[in-house]
Amino acid sequence: MTGYLVVISILGYMAFYLSIQMGQIDRLIHEARLEAMTPEQIETIKDRLTLTTRRLSNEAKWIAILGGLFSIIGGVYTYNLVVRPLRKLVTYVETGEGDLPEIKNNNEIKQLMTAITTQMEPASDPKKTTPT
Repeated sequence: MTGYLVVISILGYMAFYLSIQMGQIDRLIHEARLEAMTPEQIETIKDRLTLTTRRLSNEAKWIAILGGLFSIIGGVYTYNLVVRPLRKLVTYVETGEGDLPEIKNNNEIKQLMTAITTQMEPASDPKKTTPT
């Protein structure tokens, strides 16, 4: 889960950086006094704005690509960590057949599985001895 938070933080920072850059471009466009500039200065500003907008557009595309990629990876990870063991557990509880999924982490799903298997064991199990 920490990895998700790191990725979200990085993508959020990149989006924040882009919004700052876009604000600076907007301020430059609206506050520029073109009548006081020479044609060379105007051309220089135009070239720099064009270069900056291309760079920002490229960065925005990479943010979208990385965000989509991390979402897919996170979805697969969540499916394997949560959904698949829960489906096996539901099948085991409903039919009483099949093997219990092996959970290596001591998380809530393993605790749930342990509680269910404890309840499903017959009370008169000859293997268990009850203290008197």
